[in-house]
Amino acid sequence: MGESVTGNRHRRRCNTVSSPELTVETLRQPDSTDVELPGKPTHKVAPMGLNLSGIQTGSQRDLEISMAVDELRRTALHDWHVAHGGRMVDFAGWSLPVFYPLGAIEEHHLTRRSVGMFDIDHMGQFGVRGSGAAASLDRLVTSAIREVEVGAATYGLLCNDEGGVLDDVIVYRLADDDYMVVVNAANRDADLAWISEHASGETCSVVDRSTEVEMVAVQGPAAVDLVAQATLDSEIVSSLERFRVARTSIAGAGVLIARTGYTGEDGVELYIESGGMVEVWTALLEAAADHQIEAGAIGLSARDSLRFEPGYPLYGHELSEEITPLEARLSWAVDLDGDEFIGQQALRAQAEAGIERRLETIVMNDRGVPREGSRVLDEAENELGQVVSGMFAPTAEVFAANVFLPRTFAIGDGVHVNIREKLKSASVVKRPLYRLP
Repeated sequence: MGESVTGNRHRRRCNTVSSPELTVETLRQPDSTDVELPGKPTHKVAPMGLNLSGIQTGSQRDLEISMAVDELRRTALHDWHVAHGGRMVDFAGWSLPVFYPLGAIEEHHLTRRSVGMFDIDHMGQFGVRGSGAAASLDRLVTSAIREVEVGAATYGLLCNDEGGVLDDVIVYRLADDDYMVVVNAANRDADLAWISEHASGETCSVVDRSTEVEMVAVQGPAAVDLVAQATLDSEIVSSLERFRVARTSIAGAGVLIARTGYTGEDGVELYIESGGMVEVWTALLEAAADHQIEAGAIGLSARDSLRFEPGYPLYGHELSEEITPLEARLSWAVDLDGDEFIGQQALRAQAEAGIERRLETIVMNDRGVPREGSRVLDEAENELGQVVSGMFAPTAEVFAANVFLPRTFAIGDGVHVNIREKLKSASVVKRPLYRLP
């Protein structure tokens, strides 16, 4: 919520662009870079991170990235990112690193083989409290909130009356009548207004905790071990089950640890008492060095490719107000038979009638990089849809894309992707591209 982007393998040139409202530095990257695939010819790969809103300007020949300026919000780790070579960009109004000198592809592989650390403090956190909190959230979220135990979490969606997705969220039950809802940064203000409108009352209060809580994600096969080494309560961390939460401390800061994630790997998200984020981040890196655990900071670009391979949706691409959870293959997060939530009737009607389109993943057979917005056509060159996410998938070593196709399409069916007015062959494949071993 993922150049060459890889080290110094291509030249960069930086310009300064001025306007009455804003002065930004622009990083121009080549349209493609060489990537070596084992046993295969060298491929040209577009810079990763093309799906990140606020980064791509749409330039056909160059990718322009607006460098962060003073007007943007900053996390507590901003200075650390800059000091360690992070390329800072405007992401949903926040100054965040898109990649580091290591390069996004290597950051992707680092997370897959050991540990990647992510600054995700741009995300929003709301407290929903009171005797009516569970009922209010059941009215708002597609999953069954009443069934969530204290110390557990669930994934769900906020929908409008037509069943379109307003955002995808994670809801944590911290106590009997105390919940925390985590939302995407770009939707924070709208989500707060929506939840407050439908949840606030005499028996329920909604509080924006985004400035009180700082967030870090630690993902990868050695992530849990690393966090356990950084805290005195190692057993609490090691024994924590998936989608469960526990309280501990790291570097003197109170931390809520949640065994969730967005990369297809094991790992945790850390909710830190405001003011302790830098100390926790530093303690994790020191623990990694002390215990010979390979770990490093990961930027937005690799975060995008890491979520893409296991098939996790990104709001604004696989999810939007024009897309329903059923079309996005998220029916498992929708309780159609439980307490009524906003959009449930529309989704029931869609389920009974049958969806007309569904999210599919395609892999390129011909050389070419499927970009967001590229048209997808059938054999007769009739337009079927458009790419909503497209990139090089480093672990799978393929060029792939997500696209909504008519429900009649099945695994193995062929399509064409219009790439620079040339039709390139691709095939529908089984999702996801990558599974946790």
